[in-house]
Amino acid sequence: MNEPNSSTSTPFRILALDGGGIKGTFTAAALAAWEKDTGLRVQDHFDLITGTSTGGILAIGLGLGLSGQEMLEFYKERGHRIFPVTGFRHRLGRSLRQMFQPKYSQDILREELRAAFGDRKFGEAQSRLLIPAYDTIRGRLFLFKTAHHERFKYDLEIPAVDVALATAAAPTYFKAMKIAQHEGCGYVDGGLWANNPALAGVVEAVSFLGKRLDEISVLSIGTTYAADSVANLAGAGLLGWGTRVVNLLMNAQGEAAWKQAMLLVGRERFLRVDCETRPGEYALDSAGEVVKLAALGRSKAVEKDILEVVKRRYLNGKKAEPFVPCFR
Repeated sequence: MNEPNSSTSTPFRILALDGGGIKGTFTAAALAAWEKDTGLRVQDHFDLITGTSTGGILAIGLGLGLSGQEMLEFYKERGHRIFPVTGFRHRLGRSLRQMFQPKYSQDILREELRAAFGDRKFGEAQSRLLIPAYDTIRGRLFLFKTAHHERFKYDLEIPAVDVALATAAAPTYFKAMKIAQHEGCGYVDGGLWANNPALAGVVEAVSFLGKRLDEISVLSIGTTYAADSVANLAGAGLLGWGTRVVNLLMNAQGEAAWKQAMLLVGRERFLRVDCETRPGEYALDSAGEVVKLAALGRSKAVEKDILEVVKRRYLNGKKAEPFVPCFR
C-alpha cells in the first residue's frame, strides 16, 4: 500500500521526452544545462523515464547512465552522419527516393547508436523505462518496458540499440525495425500515437506501479514547435493537404497528451518545457541546425521561471529510490 502523500514526501517523478528527430538536440541541451547548473544527474532524480523516437533515444541513454552532456554530444557529433547535410541536388534526389523507400539508412543510425550504447541490453537500464513504438505486423500500440512489474520480462534481453531503432523508425525516414526477441513483429516510430509520452507515463505509474495521481510530478520536454495555421486548407483535398495533415495530426495528439496528463496530476505538479519557433525553421532532419537547437535548449532551460521549478521540484538533491528490477 502506498504511503499517504504529504508536503514532506518526495513525489513519484516522471521525465517525459518528446519525439522530433534531430530536434532532440534541444532536449539534450536542456538536460545538460540543468545538470551543469545543479551538479546533479538527471537519471538519479526520476522514478520513471519515458521517451518517444528521439526522446526514446535520450531516455535509453539516460537509463544506461549517460549524462545529459554526453547525450548532447551524441547529437552534435553524430547527427550529421545520421542525417547527412548535402547540396540541393542530393537533397532533391533523397526526397524523390523517399516516395518509394526510406530516406535514410538504418544501418548508419545503428552504427552511431552502438557507439553510444555499446552492446548493453535494454534490461540493463538503471531506471524504469517506458518506450513507445507501433507494431506494424499486428497493427497495435506497443510499449517497451524495463522489469518494473512482474509481467514485464519480455524486453529485457533486447539490445538497447534495437529498442532505440524501433521507437525512432519514423515512416518514410527509416525502415521498420525487426527484433529477434519478438518474432513476427515489425516496429515503427512511437510518434504515430505517443509523440508526447507524458500521458503514457502517468498511466504506467497509476496502472502498474500503484501510484496515486496526487503523488505524481511530471517534467515534460518538447523539441520546439511552430504554430501552423491550416485555415487556408479548409476546403482542400488530398493534394492540397499533402504532408501538412501528418504534421497537424502529430502536433494535435502531442498537445492533447501533455495537457490531459497535466489535468490528471494537477497543474502544480506538471512542468512543460518547450520553445516556439518559426514555421519551417527546423525539420526532423535539420542536422545543420544542431548548434542553434542546442543554444535554444540551453537558453530555455535557464530561464528563471523554469530553472527555479526544476531545481525545487526535480533536480533538488532528493534522489529517486534505486530501481530494483523484478527480473535480472
